[in-house]
Amino acid sequence: MLIVADHLENCTGVGPQTCMLVKENPEDEWAYFYGQIEGFVYEAGYNYELLVNEFPVPDPAADASSIRYVLKDVVSKVPSSDNADLIKEWTVIKIKGLEQLSSSPTMIFQQEDTKVAGFAGCNNYFSTYKISGNNLSFGPAGATRKLCPDMSVEDAFFKNLPTVARFEIVKKELYLYDQNDELLLVALSE
Repeated sequence: MLIVADHLENCTGVGPQTCMLVKENPEDEWAYFYGQIEGFVYEAGYNYELLVNEFPVPDPAADASSIRYVLKDVVSKVPSSDNADLIKEWTVIKIKGLEQLSSSPTMIFQQEDTKVAGFAGCNNYFSTYKISGNNLSFGPAGATRKLCPDMSVEDAFFKNLPTVARFEIVKKELYLYDQNDELLLVALSE
């Protein structure tokens, strides 16, 4: 049994490339899969369970696998639930750079047109987002132009939003991280 993740990740073999993430058991850590599985057509956004045959490769090239993988059967192909878990309203409770929040920004993710909108701390805003597995990025944000006495929350929110690279959802909490895995924002859902 080979479990394949719903997204590809950048990896480096002989040179930079993208790799599937695989594991043999659900409790295992994900590992990069540098090769190909003959007969398998990968589609992002789906988690797979595959039965594969493994054949030894006599005298493989220095940069090639010593095992040839051939698809025997696709046991399951399930759409990723990460996207569905994100599509709701979130209230921001922590922002990098601020000790406490004088107002609570919101993030309302919409499935249609991959739009996100909400309250930034003073003004209402709107943007788009892209998601692939647990990778998440935001497009340029637009906002109303009201001036409030305290703009610190909104300024910090808009400073961190474009640097978001990935997310995690744990129970009812959304964690947004940058590409260096530094925590930028924490939000709660109802």
